[in-house]
Amino acid sequence: MIDIHSHIIFDVDDGPKTLDESLDLIRESYRQGVRKIVATSHRRKGMFETAEDKIASNFELLKQRVDEEFNSDLQLYYGGELYYTSDIPQKLDDRTVPRMADTRFALIEFSMNTPWSDIQSGLRQIIMMGVTPIVAHIERYDALAFNQTRVEELINIGCYTQINSSHVLKPGLIGDKYKRFKKRAHYFLDRDLVHCVASDMHNLDQRPPYMEKAYQVISKRYGKQRAQDLFYNNPEGLLDNTFI
Repeated sequence: MIDIHSHIIFDVDDGPKTLDESLDLIRESYRQGVRKIVATSHRRKGMFETAEDKIASNFELLKQRVDEEFNSDLQLYYGGELYYTSDIPQKLDDRTVPRMADTRFALIEFSMNTPWSDIQSGLRQIIMMGVTPIVAHIERYDALAFNQTRVEELINIGCYTQINSSHVLKPGLIGDKYKRFKKRAHYFLDRDLVHCVASDMHNLDQRPPYMEKAYQVISKRYGKQRAQDLFYNNPEGLLDNTFI
């Protein structure tokens, strides 16, 4: 499997705090069957403002350790989860914030309550810069909730969509705070509006990978070919810098 959304770089955002924690998270991901991981640490004004050179430096340290432990059996790629602000399109054009693995694609997020008009116009601005957005965890945005027409519009203008593996899992009967996201995720899956499933993993306690379980759920409910597309074929195409 290929994971295009992860927080595995230590001491840069709300993901792992130490190199050892990063390695433990990656080992669990590997155990679940993931063989390529894009490190997409947060870039968000006022919340996650770690200097780019520190993120890159910590990534290189982590990549060196991963290469030593896994040889060529596990590959890490550099990217970012970019919170949309008005300066993001220009930063992408200037390459002062990272695209995904130096491709034409970039992982873009919004707040849960960002208005539809702002989502729509922001993604269009990015596309005008020649960058193709991958819209992170579409199930989290209230403006897209159970709205096939809006998600189809984003896809039709050239965006790709991603949902989190944790939201593919069956909702708990009581006290599941992510139940609404899980219902939305399956709404989008039922209507074939999802291009990639990724972990958005942060740690082993509250936000582990869940890639293996999510693959099993999708394979059982939608078929093995659909699971292969969502967890391997589509993300592989993006890493190869080709449209899917």
